[in-house]
Parts: sequence; C-alpha cells; structure tokens
Amino acid sequence: MTQVVEIQDPAERSRIAEVVLRDLPDWFGIEESTRRYIEDAAVLPTLAVEPDLGFLCLKQHTPLAAEVYVMGVRRQEHRRGIGRALMAEAERWCRSRRIHYLQVKTLGPSRPDPGGYDETRAFYEAMGFIALEELHGLWSEDNPTLILVKDVGPAFTVAPVEGLPELREGDDLAALIAERTELVDGDVVVIAQKAVSKVEGQVVALAGVEPSTRAREIAGAEADARRIQVILDETTELVRVRPPLVIARTRHGYVCGSAGVDASNAPEPETVVLLPVDPDASAARLREELRERSGAEVGVIVTDSFGRPWRAATTDVAIGAAGIEVVRDLAGERDPNGYELHATRIAIADEISGAAQLVFGKLDRVPVAVVRGLDVRGDGRAADLVIPPETDLFR
Repeated sequence: MTQVVEIQDPAERSRIAEVVLRDLPDWFGIEESTRRYIEDAAVLPTLAVEPDLGFLCLKQHTPLAAEVYVMGVRRQEHRRGIGRALMAEAERWCRSRRIHYLQVKTLGPSRPDPGGYDETRAFYEAMGFIALEELHGLWSEDNPTLILVKDVGPAFTVAPVEGLPELREGDDLAALIAERTELVDGDVVVIAQKAVSKVEGQVVALAGVEPSTRAREIAGAEADARRIQVILDETTELVRVRPPLVIARTRHGYVCGSAGVDASNAPEPETVVLLPVDPDASAARLREELRERSGAEVGVIVTDSFGRPWRAATTDVAIGAAGIEVVRDLAGERDPNGYELHATRIAIADEISGAAQLVFGKLDRVPVAVVRGLDVRGDGRAADLVIPPETDLFR
C-alpha cells in the first residue's frame, strides 16, 4: 500500500515540489507559475510519497473549505495509485479539521487539450469531484479555469444501484454494477447475498429434492418438506427446532434462521437460494473485478438479513467482506472522562450493512448500494465476526 506522509520541514516541502514539478513540463511549463508553486509549498500543508514520487499541497480558505493548491506525481510513477493515495489522505486531512468542502482548479475543457488535461479532469471526476464552473480571465483568457468541488465532510451517503436485471448464473455482476454507477476510491459497495448466490449458481430446484424422514417430521403440514431438506443439507448443527421453524449453524459458522436458505426473490418458482460457498472469497473477487472495470479502489460487503436474540425483526449483517475495516477494536482507548475501554469492539461491517438495507428494495429488487464518505479501508473478513462455539456464552 502506498504510504503518504505529511512533510513538516519547509525546505523539504519545496525540494519535493521542485523535483516533481520539473519532471512535468507539459503541466508546469510556465516558469513564473512553477516557481511560485515551489516557494508556496514551503508554507503550506504538504503531503508526499517519499522520497519525492509525488506531493500535494493544501490551502485552507475558510473554516469549512480548502483547496488542492498544487499536486503532482512524477511521470514514471503515473498509474500506480500515488495520485489516488495523495487525494485520499488530503480528504482525511480535511475531515480531521472538520473541513467540509475541497476544491481544485485545472485547465477548462473549452480549450483544446494541450496534452494531459483530459486525463487530469478525468482523474478528479473519478475521485468524486464535481465540475462547478469554468471561469475565463482568472488565469488568462487563453487558459480557462475549471473549478471542481467535492464534499469531504464528516458524513456519508447511501445510494441504491438501480436497474439491475434479474440475475442468473454466470452473469458478470461487477460489470453490471460498474455500468450503472460511478465508483470512486473509498466507496463501499454493499451487495445483498442473493445477488451473489444467483450469479454463483447457489440455487436449488426443489423438484430434484427428495425429503428425508426428519425433513418430513419438521415440515409437518405447514411447510414444504423439500425446502426443509435443503435446510438440513446446509446445516452443521440444529441449534433450535420448533416445527416448522429451524435455527441452524451453517458450515460458515453462522447461526441463523433456515441455515440461510430462502425462497423469497428466488429466480424462479419452486427454487430456493443458498448462501455463497465462501462469502469472503466472493467479496474479494468482486472487489478485484470492480477495480478492473472502474479503476476505483473500493470495499465490498456481502450482506444477509439475520434475526437477533431478544430483538424483534431482522437487520442486514455482513457475511462477506473485502477491502474494509470489519471490526474496530477500541480496547485501550479512553473516553472523554478518562475511563479506559477494555472490551469495546464495533462491528463496522454490520453497521454499514444495516445502513445499506435502508435503500435495498426487497420488493423492488434493488440488491446493491454504494456507501460513500466513510474512511473504513482495511483488510478484515466477515468471518472475523463469527463467535466460535467454544466461546459462545449462550451454548
């Protein structure tokens, strides 16, 4: 992972700026302007990838707004993620100071591209910046100024990805998502389990299921014994049975109703959908495929609806995850009164899953949402949320 640091020494700030900008004459070919950038870097907050691969200077204009004053990555380091890493760190810098808006200026599109500026604008747009206005005369009449802005404040959004077709085995789910939404670095793509299971072929036709005696006993006259048999096939332990209801432990370690087997939103009548074989692996694969199709470094969560002991109704939880912080351990931290926390662990992935469920449409068939604005990059797995039987206090 690219490491970005804040440079404290004024002379080192200017040195890095000069090395990088002199390597980019197509963008910084006006000596007077380049010299000003180099001198100003000494007194501005400067982020860099050392020793001098790339840098970014920030200029705060108001308590709520700042600007990417100048940014550059050495030519031979282009397309290696350095620019994205610098921008992500700049957003974190802003959020830590309660700055809500970040702006950047670049050459406007009304002038024929002199070389590289189409890519520059595309980079900022991929990072989530919105073109606000093109000004003529701010720099010069021959060099129109495009102002782009981004909300980087301490808030997040949850947006549904609409228009997905009925999914079938073998469908390219990552491509279908990327075609319907513009992803940026740091987004978390939350996908309902059934969408993943369908494209992975985790669908069983009940016509081919022969129920066992035990399945018929549990089903009684109220349920389909074939469906109960599928549940038993997916079960490693029956935790509770109140016919025809079954709470089971799956091979993944989840304790849930019906071992995750569900007939709702199945692709066809007389079929049921199973959980993915390895939801964490599914999330990792989708993350890589989304990176290939969108160029964005995103996190992925695969969710399912679980009931909870002592609480009515269901909420979505993470059963698969990749590229995100799944659990935040606050042990050793102190609260505002100085009390040291000893056992506080936050299920970040579950909380994001519950938020995404608010825009999922179980009846409208919206199985994907994009959560934006959270700094939750990490390398956790949803399997980390499973309590092993030997430490389960309720067994």
